[in-house]
Amino acid sequence: MNIQTIANNLRNTIKGKEAMLASHQAYLRSAGTSGGENMAVYATVQFLGANIEELQRILKDVEALEDQLAADAR
Repeated sequence: MNIQTIANNLRNTIKGKEAMLASHQAYLRSAGTSGGENMAVYATVQFLGANIEELQRILKDVEALEDQLAADAR
């Protein structure tokens, strides 16, 4: 495994979590959901949002390292 693979894995993970977040947000906007379900989905939405933000910060660090390694190789 190399730094490019790690960066790509992070990008794919973020995309998957963003898709899940969008799905959960759409669910919350839909009519006919119970209060208990809404609380659980709302908590999941909050967790996903925080998790995505953290993964994006990690990805920025990985991309910076990727750029530095490429520059060092020149």
